[in-house]
Amino acid sequence: MQNDILLKALNHEIVPRPPVWLMRQAGRYLPEYQRIRSEVGFLDLCNNPELAVEVSLQPYKRFNTDAIIVFSDILLPAQKMGLELAFTDDGPRINNLISSEADIKRLQIPLANEETYPTLTAINLLKKVAGEKVPIIGFSGAPWTLFCYMTEGYSSANFNRAKTFLYANPQAAHQLLSKITNTLFLYLTMQVNSGANILQIFDTWAGILSLEDYKTFALPYLKHLISDLMPLKTPIILYTNNSHHLLSKLSMLKVSALSLDWRCNLQDVRDNFGTNIGIQGNLDPTILLTDQTIVREKTKQMVTAVKNWQVGYICNLGHGVLPSTPVENVHAMVDTVFEFANEAVLAGT
Repeated sequence: MQNDILLKALNHEIVPRPPVWLMRQAGRYLPEYQRIRSEVGFLDLCNNPELAVEVSLQPYKRFNTDAIIVFSDILLPAQKMGLELAFTDDGPRINNLISSEADIKRLQIPLANEETYPTLTAINLLKKVAGEKVPIIGFSGAPWTLFCYMTEGYSSANFNRAKTFLYANPQAAHQLLSKITNTLFLYLTMQVNSGANILQIFDTWAGILSLEDYKTFALPYLKHLISDLMPLKTPIILYTNNSHHLLSKLSMLKVSALSLDWRCNLQDVRDNFGTNIGIQGNLDPTILLTDQTIVREKTKQMVTAVKNWQVGYICNLGHGVLPSTPVENVHAMVDTVFEFANEAVLAGT
């Protein structure tokens, strides 16, 4: 592979600069993406391997990032399990919510093949097109995050309906989480078999639970999923949002790196939980809405604040690129990271 700096960082090898890629790397901030979306619905785009490959490659061609993440959505497995998924101007929406044990029993654990998941075909095509250049990242949501959508129906600030279901029907909640976990294991395994070099698991809604509830309902299934994926020998990055209170447990999971939001001080995480686990992040995406000077300054501050960033650190955002982000500001962030290698050479290090 011509550029394996991300794989080296995940393996805790010394690198000349931080590897860099961005969550929501492809999307609405890119005019070339907007042109495609003007003609194709979001779900149709996810399920069209050729177009998904084209969209996945768009940011790589622009910014020369150190990885390509396949274009897809974390809710596709929920749809394949039997839920009605739609994407509106307000985001994803599930119309037939899970609200009882009978609903859970009706859910299937789908076969993970290219007919069920066109994303697998997209990964295979990406591997053929760019697999010798940079790693391909596959991904899924975490069991708890999918549980939230499947019982709430849409993105929410607090997921009251999902949490009410959790507390009122703990046995049913465990049944649903188990079914989701089995579905995700098959899906992620096939992503690796299709050519993904790295997996990222998004537990976007981890932070809405207390530590005790996370330990009871979310962590066991996440741990189970990660453990079952270990034989694949594929690096796993775990993203959690608003998860300060969970880090003592998350840091014990057998993942290659924790991806954290901007509320976390990355060096504090290293100081408190050791350097055996990598860290990824964590620039506030709203900084990319400012100007290039500020983006460069904040990016450099973020990286240099991590002692020994040469080992086990990956530069990324603390969440996804926002739709109104100026393309030139993304360039400024990525280019600033690239300059670390040149500065190291000039400094004689």
